[in-house]
Amino acid sequence: MAVEIMSNGGVTLRITNNVPRFLNLFRINQHRTLNKVGEFCKGKMDYYGAVDTGYLRSRNRYKVTIFGKNLSLGNDCYYAVYQEFGTSKMKAHPFVRPAVYNHLGEIKAIAGRELGRGID
Repeated sequence: MAVEIMSNGGVTLRITNNVPRFLNLFRINQHRTLNKVGEFCKGKMDYYGAVDTGYLRSRNRYKVTIFGKNLSLGNDCYYAVYQEFGTSKMKAHPFVRPAVYNHLGEIKAIAGRELGRGID
């Protein structure tokens, strides 16, 4: 909203609809935020993952859906599920869940910073 004082003593009030601009900016920020959170969590998955040959770590992935509304974290290594949850003969060595749950404060900070970009 802008208020303009005219030289002849009048006042003009100009109201601008910024909703479309805000929604577009929000969509862009939402996609950027999910990518930043995905990069962060992938780094933490690399940190928590058991390393013998490095294969498990090399298969850590994150994906933001085409519409930028969801973030998926995963690992397509054939034994990743056994590392994460364990077996009857091996205790669990989780690396995906701690990457998120141990760092919720940092993830929230990233989201707050990225979602607010460009909004005045």
